[in-house]
Amino acid sequence: MTDKPQVFCFTYAGGAASFFDLMAGDLRSAEWIPLEYAGHGERRKEPFYGDFGELADDLLPRILNARNSQPYALFGYSMGSVAAAEILGRILREGKTEPPKCVFLAAHEPHGKAELAGFDPGKKDEWVKERTLRFGGIPEKLLNNPAFWRMYLPVFRADYEMIWKYDFGKLDLRTEIPAEIFYSQEDTPLAEMEKWRRYFTGECDFHRYTGNHFFILEHHREMAGVLRRRLL
Repeated sequence: MTDKPQVFCFTYAGGAASFFDLMAGDLRSAEWIPLEYAGHGERRKEPFYGDFGELADDLLPRILNARNSQPYALFGYSMGSVAAAEILGRILREGKTEPPKCVFLAAHEPHGKAELAGFDPGKKDEWVKERTLRFGGIPEKLLNNPAFWRMYLPVFRADYEMIWKYDFGKLDLRTEIPAEIFYSQEDTPLAEMEKWRRYFTGECDFHRYTGNHFFILEHHREMAGVLRRRLL
């Protein structure tokens, strides 16, 4: 544990905590604490969550145990935005630690994704693979790698099911904590991202970038600059 401001990070569907390593290098004046989901990355042998309530039950105590005396922020990318919002609601209701100084959300609008509207957990793996490839986050060398898909298809399927089941209408969150929202118009249009204002009623700024769902890979330095200005 350091004496720096802290950034607790929540990754995308199918992702591992190491996703944030690149951006952490852009902002060394903060302590980056990526939260690993059960069943992912270094916790791949653990059972998957059944819903975001189970995710919050697991990750909130890890946040509380890692807290230092400095201000902190929550940063969610894609599915991680849902995780961050759910956990923020818990923090505000339970009062076991002070609220974050700011919340950073990226690449996920506050409602169910249209392409998951008809999701069925029993669908063939090809459907899961096709959706994952469409987002552009899989290195080309792995596209036809059977070993890769054997390992990661169950992870993507479990995460998609959580997102599919999540009801934003039941998200118990309304706060004046400042929010910084990152998006790409091609991926999550501003008109949809602005619906986060339902939950963040104070200062809520939007930052547009170019690229696909993983625009962070091209724009991590600019995004780190937003974190720096807000958190430090």
